[in-house]
Amino acid sequence: MRTATFFRAMTAAVVLAAAAISAVPATAATPIVTLLAPNDPTTLPNGQQLIADFNNANTPTAVLLPGFTLTLAGSTVGVGEGQSGYSGTLPNDPTHYLTIPRNTSATLFSLNGLTNFSFYMGSADTYNRVRFIGTNYDETLDGGAFTGGYVGQSWNWGRRINFDFGGATVNQVILSSSGNSFELDNLAGSIGAVPEPATWAMMIMGFGAVGAMIRRRRHVLQTA
Repeated sequence: MRTATFFRAMTAAVVLAAAAISAVPATAATPIVTLLAPNDPTTLPNGQQLIADFNNANTPTAVLLPGFTLTLAGSTVGVGEGQSGYSGTLPNDPTHYLTIPRNTSATLFSLNGLTNFSFYMGSADTYNRVRFIGTNYDETLDGGAFTGGYVGQSWNWGRRINFDFGGATVNQVILSSSGNSFELDNLAGSIGAVPEPATWAMMIMGFGAVGAMIRRRRHVLQTA
């Protein structure tokens, strides 16, 4: 009997905690795109951490932070200019990079979510695509929508492109291309924040209510 009561109480706690989390409003809006200094592959926006740099061609899915995974569906690591297997260039970036050929993709998954995200890219094309997926959030940007309108394919064009999700949290970033190719490097971002104080307060209240239920049940059993 007490075991059943305990499990009912825990179920109630889970429901209350979920309600507290869902009470935080989700923001669904097109990401705010900012192009940073030309031909600077290493400087990151304030508060961002480097997630993947693709410097080791033998481990193309390697990530630098816990809580992230990278999967490649036909994409690969392009090598630096002049090296064996060279397949393109990123201005002022002699290191290896991610290359996404026609009809392939790469997916970055974040366990804790991202509030913003950036990468360094070159050779801007109309057929490059970025999709961001989170809770109540699913936005896709094509070609010039995230390159300031430039789609001239010049290998001399290189920018770090930053995406701000306007308060939303994104768990998946899908990079894809319908042509040859999407070249980018040094993925970075800001990891999602912990729940706001009001959310924590609601969760604590929920667990407090569960504790009161258990104590009340024990009292009834003792006096029965």
